[in-house]
Amino acid sequence: LAASLTYLMIGQQDPVGLVTFDQKIRDCLKPKSSRKQLTNMLELLSKIRPAGETDLANSLKQLASMLRHQSLVMIFSDLLVDQEPVQQALSMLKYAGHDVILFHVLDEAEVTFPFEGSLIMEDPESGAEVKLDGRGMQQPYRDAVEQFREEYRQWCHRMRIDYVALDTSTPF
Repeated sequence: LAASLTYLMIGQQDPVGLVTFDQKIRDCLKPKSSRKQLTNMLELLSKIRPAGETDLANSLKQLASMLRHQSLVMIFSDLLVDQEPVQQALSMLKYAGHDVILFHVLDEAEVTFPFEGSLIMEDPESGAEVKLDGRGMQQPYRDAVEQFREEYRQWCHRMRIDYVALDTSTPF
């Protein structure tokens, strides 16, 4: 999605940059509007691998302090972290005059919970395991995910932040 949006924006001669992070900012491509920027971005995006925990709130605060001009900031995250610090960091970006689009991206299975029977679920960041019976969990789980997304949707609406809920089954 980030690559597709980069392609469209560079086609309009808009400068595009990229910041990647986990516990802290890892990579930073300064905004440019050249075709070479798309190549650089694709190269960087192809090297990203999920690993360990993410400190979204702190990384967004670092990003806010790095931006010198009012910008369009697109954030791609599963938002599976404590909401309040993330909302504070998003507020900092918004109050600094940036336009913010929050892409809330979840795996299709995180949204639909297609699992049945006895399961062992593992947290990909901490490695912690939970045993559960999938039968009877599907609807309560789906309701909880929808409530989680709705809370972000409503908060973003109040803050005039664009919110886009996606899952990995959504075509570009």
